Amino acid sequence: MNTDTKYLFRTAQLALLGDSRVLDSPRVGSVLVHGQKIIGEGYHQQAGKAHAEVNCLNSVIPENRHLISESTLYVSLEPCCIVGKTGACSTLILNHGIKRVVIGQRDSTPGVDGGSVELLRAAGVEVVEYPDFEPTRIAGQFRETLVTKHRPYVTLKYAQSADGYLRPADRAAEYWITNPISRRLVHRWRAGKTAVIVGARTVLDDNPSLTTRLWPGPSPRPVVIDPRGRLTGKEKVFSGPSSPIHYTSRPVELPRGNSVVMPNNLDKATLELVLQDLAERRLANVTVEGGAAILNTFLTSGLWDEAKVFTGEVHFGGGVVAPEPGAYGGKVTASYAVGSDRVVEYRNFVIARRPDLRSG
Repeated sequence: MNTDTKYLFRTAQLALLGDSRVLDSPRVGSVLVHGQKIIGEGYHQQAGKAHAEVNCLNSVIPENRHLISESTLYVSLEPCCIVGKTGACSTLILNHGIKRVVIGQRDSTPGVDGGSVELLRAAGVEVVEYPDFEPTRIAGQFRETLVTKHRPYVTLKYAQSADGYLRPADRAAEYWITNPISRRLVHRWRAGKTAVIVGARTVLDDNPSLTTRLWPGPSPRPVVIDPRGRLTGKEKVFSGPSSPIHYTSRPVELPRGNSVVMPNNLDKATLELVLQDLAERRLANVTVEGGAAILNTFLTSGLWDEAKVFTGEVHFGGGVVAPEPGAYGGKVTASYAVGSDRVVEYRNFVIARRPDLRSG
């Protein structure tokens, strides 16, 4: 890892501190380096608020501010050149007299997409790009998916027993597959998601709240897919802190949130309609937490990007068989223990590299 990628790695770490309050805006981290010393850093914390570059430059203490123009600015994603609620970051860079900028990937957002790079270079700024640097690519994958695929980034999350079942044959049985540490980790992950999707069967069987009650972060927006119209609107998920969305063939009155009419079947076309609607609602980073029919439909439709599968120590000896992401093009990217549980992570796609995104 060279000097540039060392500091780009830090920008990726910062970018991933952004949680669901970023909505569909890019998650971006930024670091300002003078010599071999970081003198400023920041990340995008909330949609419509200061961008990473602004927070980074604002973090420089007064006695170091004269060093800004002599420093290198590292940004996980191409700075914006669009004058929106917070102004263009490319203009900010020029106003501070920064002569060298290092970025990970270009921002595919229409109106940016290399425009800032050209603008900065035309003004005499040295811009170095690392389009194949994986940490910053991962940090920006939620926005990239929204812009290029016109749907949210979809993560599947589920737990299976040691013998490969989602739940025992007896649906009335009370059980936990994962340990308390894993359950807290799931709530940490939820805080970074804009929505959490479940099916009607999960709501009927488990009556979940789908909150982040085990973690001090924002709760994602609950989304329930109910093609057969089995829910009444009185279930716990519809009265939580976040306004839920109920996709159903039989709309009902909800205490909060709203019902959206959908076909009475569950297939790829239906999921595409749901994902398109979520994208229009600025819910760009969603997790799917079951049940079996919902998970399998996402897998068979290819409408998923990542999967996180917990395996606990319990044995069921039968029941609802857990899906296998590897059978649908998923490749293992990580495997690790969480206490007595094991988590295996899968990826289902690699963002296409374009030849014009090379360093220079």
